[in-house]
Amino acid sequence: AERSVVAESAAAEGARAAVLSLSTAVGSESVAQMAANFGIPADQVRHGWCGSSATQGGSGECSFERGEGVTLTVEVWVPLIPTPWGDIGGLWIGADHAEPLDLYRSLG
Repeated sequence: AERSVVAESAAAEGARAAVLSLSTAVGSESVAQMAANFGIPADQVRHGWCGSSATQGGSGECSFERGEGVTLTVEVWVPLIPTPWGDIGGLWIGADHAEPLDLYRSLG
């Protein structure tokens, strides 16, 4: 359940950070920082921008035109059976968040 909440929160915060800074790189940094704060290794989090599939590098390009939307998909690896010798099995759980760009914001 914790990693599901992390995926949802990271998607929302990353998309918002990208809209405020007009940069997907800033949003990607936000996702990585949130995962690190929860002790989730970087290889267990992947994301994709504006319709692209989630990847380790956070691929995809978004349009930052007024009135457009920025969509972020975040997936987090959830081990099914943790053991002292390593995890056995697991699955990716994900969340999407779309953040609109303000129609009246100055983009300069």
